[in-house]
Amino acid sequence: MNTLLKRLLTGLISLIVLIAATIFVATLVVDPNKFKPDIKSAAANAGIELGIEGDMAWQLFPLGISIDKVNLALSDQSMAGSADQLSLSLNISTLFALLSQSSQLPISQLSVSNGRVLYALPNILPLQFSQINLSIDDLNSAGKKFPIELRLVAPNSIKITLNTKVGLKMSGQTLTDLSVADLALKINQLTVNGYIDASDNLTKFQGQINTESFDLIEQLKLAKRFIPDLLVPQMADANALSKIAFNSFFDIETNGLSKIQTTLSIDGQSMDIDVDIDQPQYKLNTQVSGKRLNLDAFQTKASGNSNNSMLFAPLAIPMAIWHGQSQLELNFTAVEVGGTTLSNLYANLFGNQNIFKLTSLNGDIFDGFLNASASLNLQSSTPSFSLSTSIRNIDLATIGNSMYDINLGGKLNFDSDIKGSGNTFESIIESIKGTGKLTIKSPAYKGINLEQTFCNAAALFGGKPIPKTLWPEHTELDDLKANIQFKNGRMLLNDYKTKLASIDIYGNGEINLSSQRYALNTTALATQSTSSPNGCAINPMILKRELPFRCKGALGENIKCKPDNNLIQSLLLPPLL
Repeated sequence: MNTLLKRLLTGLISLIVLIAATIFVATLVVDPNKFKPDIKSAAANAGIELGIEGDMAWQLFPLGISIDKVNLALSDQSMAGSADQLSLSLNISTLFALLSQSSQLPISQLSVSNGRVLYALPNILPLQFSQINLSIDDLNSAGKKFPIELRLVAPNSIKITLNTKVGLKMSGQTLTDLSVADLALKINQLTVNGYIDASDNLTKFQGQINTESFDLIEQLKLAKRFIPDLLVPQMADANALSKIAFNSFFDIETNGLSKIQTTLSIDGQSMDIDVDIDQPQYKLNTQVSGKRLNLDAFQTKASGNSNNSMLFAPLAIPMAIWHGQSQLELNFTAVEVGGTTLSNLYANLFGNQNIFKLTSLNGDIFDGFLNASASLNLQSSTPSFSLSTSIRNIDLATIGNSMYDINLGGKLNFDSDIKGSGNTFESIIESIKGTGKLTIKSPAYKGINLEQTFCNAAALFGGKPIPKTLWPEHTELDDLKANIQFKNGRMLLNDYKTKLASIDIYGNGEINLSSQRYALNTTALATQSTSSPNGCAINPMILKRELPFRCKGALGENIKCKPDNNLIQSLLLPPLL
């Protein structure tokens, strides 16, 4: 038995030595350059015009061939390339695999030195990649991971480097499994790391992708070189979106249920984004949550030519990437913008067939509560929308504290239902129509005393100066109520009513929604002989007669009111009997 085993081992070793010696002798005797015509002919049959300007030489360890000055072009002229040197290597196991007609890849090592590729995409200028250096070792299709190193320069001097380990499994000519480990991809200043595993004929994907901090605006500017129509926002804060990073885990099944969990950091502010995909039911559910989010730095510079893509793009994102029903939920502890804080924010948005419905938007604001619902229709070239808003117990004193030189008081309640359409900010404002109701409980205003203004007017109409009185620098009124109407870019205040001691105050007014300017036509009516217990005496001539005032200005400025000059003369005349 031992003698038989020794003979078998001796024979096997002799066979291996014989094969190695044969290959060695063949590399010395056979000049590979004489195969150039055959190689070019085989390439031509495959639709590749191949040129070999340099020499071809055998490589022994590992077994292979190197080709100098090689170039190629596809017959459809979509791609052309060249390299200073191309090296291909085979090993003994690969040779046996070829002899047994295995699906094992015939190339074990591949390297490209100083390559160049010109790729022509339809309808755009060709893209040229240069300084391509590629190295692949232990290439196989049995699932064993092999290293890949790639360096190249893309158009616009974009430097790209890739270092990773890849595993491939093939069944016949079909790739069934793919594994990417230790991924390190760098595109200029953008660095991406992670791993990806794909299985079941590439229908299931699992992995993790994360980035180091990068400047998003700079990356968008870079992408715009290749996509001219890409919009790069101009931020009001030059440092906004300059520190972006994310870490994402995903488990995706193209024909089943998928889940993506991402932690996103925007300029030091963190949020969690969870995406659930039900492919059989065509449903997409996205949840975005976080603690405190300050949006001041992310406001874009004002532009009067903004179109609907700028106004409605954030709402359209789910529908742009999804072909069925979508749902977006927002949940933040606090959102700050313009000195205003919306606490306990919750929003729920549904989308289907380019129709979006905001079923709920609520939160705590200015010691009160905000609730809104809306719909947005993007099916036509002109988007249309509707909005219902309910505001309860908003503390106007808190609002005033967030504004300069504005001192308000009272509790605001507001309800409105509006609708509109348009492609630009101006057209949307002009299209808004709807109604609403406004109530302010115990309204107050610091900075002007309306009773003093009335008494001064009463003295003018009555011809007698009022006695010197130390007037407080504020006004306290009874509850104010008004009906609201939206029309032609204006918010109309109809039939508002309130009371200042024994003086009834009522009237109409409007706010221009574009210019943010207001005009109020206010009437004061004294019902008692004195304006208040500590006020002025009312001349009998104007008692129970309407005294008009006009108030004009811009929102955010102190209220400026004065008697109506056009009616003063008529009010000075004695009443007709």
